[in-house]
Amino acid sequence: MSSATISIKGEHLTLLPERAVFWNSKKILVVSDLHLGKAAHFRKHGIPISRKIHLTDLQILESLIINQKPKKVILLGDLFHSFENNEWQDFLRFIEIYDHLEFTLIEGNHDILDEYPSALKVTPLLELPPFSFTHIKEKSEHYNLSGHLHPGISVRGKARQSITLPCFFFSKEHALLPAFGQFTGVKKIRPKKEDQVFGIAEGQVIELT
Repeated sequence: MSSATISIKGEHLTLLPERAVFWNSKKILVVSDLHLGKAAHFRKHGIPISRKIHLTDLQILESLIINQKPKKVILLGDLFHSFENNEWQDFLRFIEIYDHLEFTLIEGNHDILDEYPSALKVTPLLELPPFSFTHIKEKSEHYNLSGHLHPGISVRGKARQSITLPCFFFSKEHALLPAFGQFTGVKKIRPKKEDQVFGIAEGQVIELT
């Protein structure tokens, strides 16, 4: 597994192959779009998707917490895909285990529960200069980090074959994080020449542009 580092506004961000960002100086772990409960949503409509998919997501998040030792975890929205079900209960048990950490959820369009546990701080916007954290990209006086789009980048091989990789995207004013959840798709982005894109493949973060 190999990561990459990018400097934004004088701060170093480590881009992790698990599709997460670690803000080094503040010891903050940032992930986006887990979509817990999406498998249950499919099962409800007769499509047999295993709950183990989301348990794997939580295991990966747990390994990041153990290895990176953050003081805070920021969830950039769409933590939960639909109404409350077993996957949501799995997450509640998860944050109870790590109750020494501060978990903050930036509300996404799929976060529609009427009530959240007191251990989870919920807000539509979080500003920690020089960054602002939102679910959907927003203009800000600070550099904006968001999710929502599940960004992906197409890479072509010598034989003209292509593959779309989840990616981190950085422009002059904002960044997009890849979806952390394994049971999510990607949306192809078209970066400009001045943008920076880091693809994720086979446990590596690779600078592509």
